[in-house]
Formats: sequence, C-alpha cells, structure tokens
Amino acid sequence: MDDIRLLETIGADDRDAVGGKALSLGLLARAGLPVPPGFCVTTAARAAAGAGETLRAALVRAYEALGGGLVAVRSSATQEDGKAASFAGQQETVLGVAGEADLIAAVQRCWESVDSERARAYRTQRGLDGEAPAMAVIVQRLVPAEVSGVLFTRDPLDPEGRRMLVEAAWGLGEGVVSGRVAPDRYHLDHATGAVVERHIAVKRELRTPAGWEAVPAEQQDRPCLDAEQLRQLADLGRRVESVYGDARDVEWAWAEGRLWVLQARPITTAGAFERE
Repeated sequence: MDDIRLLETIGADDRDAVGGKALSLGLLARAGLPVPPGFCVTTAARAAAGAGETLRAALVRAYEALGGGLVAVRSSATQEDGKAASFAGQQETVLGVAGEADLIAAVQRCWESVDSERARAYRTQRGLDGEAPAMAVIVQRLVPAEVSGVLFTRDPLDPEGRRMLVEAAWGLGEGVVSGRVAPDRYHLDHATGAVVERHIAVKRELRTPAGWEAVPAEQQDRPCLDAEQLRQLADLGRRVESVYGDARDVEWAWAEGRLWVLQARPITTAGAFERE
C-alpha cells in the first residue's frame, strides 16, 4: 500500500510524499547508517484515513512487522528540516507508544499538530504563511537510549569549522532537545574526534519511555560519554556529512552498545537556538 513506506525505500524525490524528516532518515538508511528500523505514513494517508479501515489495517500490519513493542511516533511535514527553517520541536513527537490503539492515537496527534497555534506562529515568524504543509508520520522502533543528545558536525560558534559540538544527557533525547536538562557539552576536533574542551553539567533528570525520572545522585555530575564514544560519534558525524555534502545537526542515541541516528537536518542560522 502506497500510504505506508519503509524508511529504506524512501528516495531523494519523495519529499512531497514523506516530508523532510522521513526523507532524511530514508537517505541515511539507504546509505547504511544506523537508523532505527521503521516506516512512514505518507502525506496522502491523512485524506485516506476517512475512507474506511484500510489505512488502519495497513498501519497495524506495518507495526506488527516492526516487531510491535515500544515505538517513537514523529511528525514529518513537507516544510520540515529544510535549509531555511528546521521546524525543530514545532510538530508532535510521541515516545513510548505501544499497542494498536495508542499507535493510531499518536499518528492522529501528529497529523493535528501541523494546525496547532505554535506551528502556525512559527510559520508566520519565518514568512511561511498560507496553507499548512502536508504532514507525514514516522513510526520507528524506540531504542532504549542510555545516553542521547545532539551533534553539530560543525560547531555553529566556530567560524573556521574545525570543531564539532556535542550536547549529551542521560536517557532519551527529549531532555536535551527540549532544554529541560542542562547537557554535558563537548567540543571535538572535526578531523580526529579528540576532545578539545568539555563542560560537565549536573543532570538531575532523565527521560525514559515511561516518563521523567530522577538521576541517581552519584551519576548526576558524571560525564555521560567517554573518549571512545565521542570518537565514534565524530566518525558518525563525518559519515552523515558525506551523505549530504554539508554540515548537519544530528540527533543521536547510544543504546545496546552502539550509536543510532535519530534525525539529521541542515544547520540553519538559528539552528542551535530554536529548539523548543
């Protein structure tokens, strides 16, 4: 069914069908980067949803083929993750979704978020008035992140472009991208991944699939990444750059002894500062 697309089947000409976020993940998956397995509910599916149970059945089949269990459900609007504006945090993301009923409700929330007051205000501020963009929805296996965060493959504050910037915290990445948790910050040499500078924060909370939890006291001021993990993260960043040919703002997670790419978008002028 064309309303459901596996991420690895998405190609460069599919933005109108899958939106910017799913397009990016599809290109990364096709290039062999570690993207959690998943599928995209295309922009055409929202209109088809009122035509009966066909879409619902296809959605449930795709979820079951993914193995069921916990998934992340994310919006992917056609204007999202572009060079002019990233739309970071403007549409819906639902973490820890499990079961048929919750999955369908999460997809509906993503569809509706394109018409939210926050999303409309964002579009107005950036001169993108007019009809709301079409909305696709991504469903991916939720990796059990021990640590997650953001990697700018070129530090926005380094005019020479010789450094990467990593922001990291315990648990799922919502703590970092929402600004709720003050993250550890690491400046890395772009060529080698060596740590040039680091600032370790006190990280009192972490996001789990079940919600927010307190970080054990002895772990709050510990660095959440070691030198080898940072070296691997720098290598991952260079691989992401090789797919696109330019610098990227990458959301990542460390889980199951390896790194995963959750998103990769252009670094816009305000990219480091416009997260929710």
